[in-house]
Amino acid sequence: MDVRDEDKVDREAQAALDAARAADDRARDGDAGSNGEAEEDDHDPRRDAPVTTIDLDAPEMAEAEGVAARIEDMSAPDGAAVMERMPSERSADVAEALDPDTAATFLSEMDPTLAASVIADMEVPEASMVLEAMDPDDRVDILEHVPEPLHDQLVNEMAALEAAETRSLEQYPPDTAGGIMTTNVTALPEDLTVEQAISELRRISEELEQMYYVYVVDRRKHLVGVLSMRDLILARPSRRLNEIMIPNTKALPATMDQEEVARLFDKYGYMAMPVIDARNRLIGLVTVDDVVDVLQEEATEDVQKMFGAGGEERLSSKWQFSFRMRVWWLVVNLGTAFLAGAVVGAFEETLHSLTLLAIYMPIVAGMGGNASAQAMAVAVRGLAIGKVDRALLRHVIRREIIVGVATGLVVGVITAAIAMIWHRSPALGLVVGLALIVNHTIASSSGAAIPFIMKKLGFDPAQSATIFATTVTDVGGFFGLFMLAKLFMPWLKATSGG
Repeated sequence: MDVRDEDKVDREAQAALDAARAADDRARDGDAGSNGEAEEDDHDPRRDAPVTTIDLDAPEMAEAEGVAARIEDMSAPDGAAVMERMPSERSADVAEALDPDTAATFLSEMDPTLAASVIADMEVPEASMVLEAMDPDDRVDILEHVPEPLHDQLVNEMAALEAAETRSLEQYPPDTAGGIMTTNVTALPEDLTVEQAISELRRISEELEQMYYVYVVDRRKHLVGVLSMRDLILARPSRRLNEIMIPNTKALPATMDQEEVARLFDKYGYMAMPVIDARNRLIGLVTVDDVVDVLQEEATEDVQKMFGAGGEERLSSKWQFSFRMRVWWLVVNLGTAFLAGAVVGAFEETLHSLTLLAIYMPIVAGMGGNASAQAMAVAVRGLAIGKVDRALLRHVIRREIIVGVATGLVVGVITAAIAMIWHRSPALGLVVGLALIVNHTIASSSGAAIPFIMKKLGFDPAQSATIFATTVTDVGGFFGLFMLAKLFMPWLKATSGG
C-alpha cells in the first residue's frame, strides 16, 4: 500500500474516532444539561480526589470491600496506583471484591510483575475470571511472570476461547511483534458486499472497545488489503470489498523484534499495524499504546544495563533476583578497578615524591567519567533508534574528539588556575590541566565508540558500557596525570617545595 494511501486511512480513522468522541461528549453534556441539579446532588467529590488523599489506614479501609467500594469508580491509572501501594495479598483481596471487569482494568494498568503477584495471591477461579476480562496481550504479559504450575492452572480454568487465545500468543517471544500484539483485530472477508460489511461492522463495534482499522482477508485468512472508511461509506451497497479496498498493506511479521516495530511506528506515524504469520495470515494487531509500552520498557532496560543492573529488574523485584542480576557485573567492575589500581602502583615512586597529585587523581578521573557518560548516552540512543551507519559513525568519532579537546581545554584551564593559586605551583597547574585535556579527549571518543564495539562483538550495546568506559577513563586519566608529572618532576619539585 502506498504511504499516501495509508496516510489517508490514518486520517480517516482518526477523524472517525474524533467524531465519535465529540458525539459522546455532546451526549454527556446533554444529559448534564437536562438534569443538572440531580447530577450535582449525586456527584461524589471523592471520585475526583487525587490518589494521594486516600488513607488506606482509615477504619473504613480495613476491609477489602471498603477499599473496593472506594476505588471502583476511579479511572484505571488511579485505581492501579492505589493497588500498587498495597501489599500483594491485600491487593488480591481487593481484586476479588471488585467485579472482574474492573479488577482486570486496574491490573492491566499495573506493572506486569506486580499484577502477577496479585494474581498469584488470588483464588484460582477468581483470578481466571479477571484474566479472561483482560485484553489478550495484557493477559499474556501478566501470565509471563506467574510461576509455571499456577500459570497452567489459570489457563486451564479459563473459557475455551480465552485459553486458546492465550496459548496462541504465548508461542511468540515476548519481545517480538507477536509477543506484544492483541488478537482483537477487525477483519472482513473480501467477498462481502459493502452493505454486508457495514452491517457486520455495526455488530462488531458493540463487542470491541476500539476499532483502529478494518482489514480485508481472503478465505484462507491471508491479509489482502485495508478499507478506507470514506470509500466504504460512499461505495454502492452491491460492490465487493476487494473492489474498493487498498491493497498491499504494510504488515509486521510476527517474529519482528519489538524495537524494529517501534521504529516503524515512529517512521510512519501509524495508530496500529497488522501482524501476519509466516504464511501471510492475519493473526493480530499492534497498537500505538503497545509501542509506547515498548519504548518505556526498552528505555528502562537500556538505562539499567548501562549501569550493570538487570534489564528485567524492577523496584518490586525480590532481593535474590536483584543480587543475581548485579553481582557478576560488579565482579567484572572489581577486576577493572584493579587494572586502574595497577596503573597507580606503577607510578608509586612519582606519587610518593609529590603527594599533591593524590588531590587531583579523583578530579581527573571523575571529569573524564562524566565526559564519557555524556558521549555514551548519545551513542546508545542512536543505536537504539537505528539511526547510525558507518559514515555517521566516523562523523561521531571525529566530533567527539573535537568536543573532548574543547571541553578538556575549558575544564583544564579552570583547574590549572585553581591549582596555581592554591598551591602556588605553575608546574602543577600545567600538569593537571594537560591531564584533563588528554583524559577528556580519550573519554569522549571512547564513550562514543564502546557501544558500537560491543554491538560489533554481538553484545547488547547498553550492557554495562559504563563499566568499561570507567576503566578507560580511570586508566587513561591516571596514566596521563602521572606520566606528565614524571616528565615535569624537576620543575614540580622546584615550584611546589618538594
